[in-house]
Parts: sequence; structure tokens; C-alpha cells
Amino acid sequence: MKRALLALLCPLMLSACSAELAVDTPPQEVTIPVTSVARAIHVEVAVDMPEETQNLDVAVKEISADLTVINPSKAFTLRSTARLSLTGTATPDAPKFYSDSNLPAYYHTAEVLLPQMDFAPISSTPVHADSPTLRNAIGKERIWIIVSNTVTDAGLGNPLELPLELRLEDIILHATVSKPFEGLEGMLGPSGL
Repeated sequence: MKRALLALLCPLMLSACSAELAVDTPPQEVTIPVTSVARAIHVEVAVDMPEETQNLDVAVKEISADLTVINPSKAFTLRSTARLSLTGTATPDAPKFYSDSNLPAYYHTAEVLLPQMDFAPISSTPVHADSPTLRNAIGKERIWIIVSNTVTDAGLGNPLELPLELRLEDIILHATVSKPFEGLEGMLGPSGL
């Protein structure tokens, strides 16, 4: 009787089981040029996803990103916001620039990844982002980040300091993924015990 009960329970238990694994991508970095004073300019940059995250046959349970935003300027406060898109036209070697009057059609559907923040001169700011769109980034070869940035304040320092840029460094995606054990119930089902 116990053997028959075990034979009935094993397939149910195995079909509900899955391996769960926490994965971190290797750190990446992106440099965003700042080309505007007082009025935001939008820069779309392409980020190639690591091979480890592409073509995965897993379910993504949780995902978040950590990065450090660096303003290397000695004189300028930079205001920035970032959106994440799974569609874009920029390439890793060629960012695309937009103004408010010629935004790409997918701009408003891109999810806010980084809310508007000011980054003081010579600052390094850690940022943590949780985004539902990040979940869909797993398995993609490339994602796009659309950064809106501008100079908001000038302090002491060289006003001709160039290039002005924000650096997004140590971008790491943290994911918890699961892989179901499909098909194993046949080995341990009633005929396999």
C-alpha cells in the first residue's frame, strides 16, 4: 500500500519541483554624453547583453539591477533620468540623440528605470532598480537605455571642461531563475518504480 501511494505521489512532487538559481551578469559600463544646458537632450545607447543571459530556457522569478552613476565633472551638476527599452536603433558604437520634438515612437512605452535625479560634481551614486521590463531583457541579445540629461548648475571649476558625461559603471543584473524538471515524472511514475 505504501509503495502504491509513493508511486502516485512522486510524479506530482516532481512536476511541481524546479531548480532555482541566482545569477549575476558580469559588470558592464556605458558612457552617456551630456550635450545640453537647461533643456534635456535624450541619448539612446545600446547595451549588449552577456552571452550567459541569452537563449535561456528558464523562468525568471525575480530580477533587479545595481549600478553606480558617476559624474566626473568638477564644476557641473547633471540632472538625468533613464528609461529601459527592448526596442531601439542605437548600436554600441553609435548612440542616437533626440530632442523633445523628435522622440522615437517607443520612447513613451520604455519603462522608467532611473527616476529623475541630480548628480553633484565629482560624485559616485549607487542606484538599485527593480523593473518589470528587466525580466523581459533576459534572453535578449541587446537592450537600449534612453537617458535624458542636462546641466542644471555650474559651480567653481573650469566652465570649458569637456567632455561632459555621465558614466554608468558596474551595471550588474541580479536574477533568480528556475528550470522545471519536465519529463522526469515518467521515470519515477508507477511503471518506473
